[in-house]
Amino acid sequence: MKSKRGGEHRWLVSYADYMTLLCAFFIMLYALQQVDTATGDVIRDRIEQHFSANPSQSLVEESPISPLLQNNGLLPMLRELQQIPQLIERADDIHIDGEEDWVTVSLAADVLFARGQTQLNVEALPLLRQIAETIRQQPWPINVQGHSDDTPTRGALSNWDISALRASAVVQALIAEGVAPQRLAASGFSYHQPLQMGDDEQSRAQNRRVVLHMVGSQAMTGWSR
Repeated sequence: MKSKRGGEHRWLVSYADYMTLLCAFFIMLYALQQVDTATGDVIRDRIEQHFSANPSQSLVEESPISPLLQNNGLLPMLRELQQIPQLIERADDIHIDGEEDWVTVSLAADVLFARGQTQLNVEALPLLRQIAETIRQQPWPINVQGHSDDTPTRGALSNWDISALRASAVVQALIAEGVAPQRLAASGFSYHQPLQMGDDEQSRAQNRRVVLHMVGSQAMTGWSR
């Protein structure tokens, strides 16, 4: 009789195993929702690979998670940079934008330089120091882009010269603050990539700028905002 009653309840063992697996499955789904989107996508892709028709092949072709996916790309650095305008008096003269794979820091040239000059103002050095402190520990390449307005220049320097020399001056300042020189490039665009098309002083002031453009790969680009 005892063995018979024991046999009647053997199904409970299988039922308990089933409920344990089901519970573990829902815990895993909940955990996946707690990670950031990029990392979650990678985890879900790998789970799908393991349960695909040919799991052995997916294990062989498995590739490591890229640095961009491991730390949300440039987003942590972007959030730090976005705190800088709150610390300076002329916050409207710095514009910071970006996404996971790119960041731009646009600085009004009138904050950095005197009109028509290519030597940095002493007052601009603390701002560049704050930017350097945020970006110097990162691996991303930085293209420093100089832009002028369309006002005819006086003297030997053209607008091409001014835009390129201003970009170079910012590069030198970042290097002096510890940013690795191999990450940096300087380029001048003269007045050929304006933000505003007007010929009034306000439009021209917006066009005079230096842009730090960072991308989340080893490929340098000439694109700017």
